[in-house]
Amino acid sequence: MKNSVASLALLGFIGAPVSLSAADHSTPFVDGADLPIIASTIEVEKAPSTKAEAETPVSLPVVKAVNNLRAGTILHRSDLNIENDNGFILDDFVGKEIKRAVYAGKTITKNDVGPPTIIERNAIVSLEFVRGPLVITTEGRALDSGAMGDGVRVMNLSSKIILSAVVTGPNQARTR
Repeated sequence: MKNSVASLALLGFIGAPVSLSAADHSTPFVDGADLPIIASTIEVEKAPSTKAEAETPVSLPVVKAVNNLRAGTILHRSDLNIENDNGFILDDFVGKEIKRAVYAGKTITKNDVGPPTIIERNAIVSLEFVRGPLVITTEGRALDSGAMGDGVRVMNLSSKIILSAVVTGPNQARTR
């Protein structure tokens, strides 16, 4: 049998032309009959890239300080100038505490604010230990500042032992 070559142009998945060539080879089969084996080569031409570029002005909300703000200031609406406000950005800033000093006209990001601190460092706090029906309450000194739910270190004033506690309210913490 002769070797024959067939070329076939196909359309690939991405619209690139595909060239397929196959060679027909005969090989002896077990009972002596010829069985065609097809060896194929596929060549794919790279399709020209199609990029759709559109110039659409996208304006994200930008929050700027109206006045100079010291670290620890609780933000009010009057402290902020919001450009391109979509109505939701205000909730991310008002009522939060600013973590670093920000000067008037400078941008404030979500990383610059956090929940308000309700236990200040060195404040005297009510320290509770609760285990089932047993409740022990004593006074301690906060060694860290913290917001609601934060972990802080508290020194028991009577024993001078440092304990880990969770902030449960203004000047209140609970240890385990």
